[in-house]
Amino acid sequence: MKIKFLTFLVAVGCLMVSCDNNDDNDPIAFEATGTITGFDMARCTCCGGWIIDIDGVASDRLFYEVPESSMIDLEKEALPIKVQFNWSASDEYCEKRIEIDAMELID
Repeated sequence: MKIKFLTFLVAVGCLMVSCDNNDDNDPIAFEATGTITGFDMARCTCCGGWIIDIDGVASDRLFYEVPESSMIDLEKEALPIKVQFNWSASDEYCEKRIEIDAMELID
């Protein structure tokens, strides 16, 4: 009886160790959609960067760059472009600046 139970525990342990839930191909769950409308060329402390409207609301949020993994070259895209993205607020530039964590184009 003890041998069967021990064999069962070893088998369950092997199955648990062999399971890998970290699939690098899992799609990213995006938290927002937006439209990149242009580049703010004003020269002030709170200015400069790409202008993005978030979730259909015109905003004064700005960002400087997209993650390399997004494969988006904003210099070559015809604006405005629709995107989905994850972002976080930045403490810089009068609270207008955001950091883009992940982004992809919406077809």
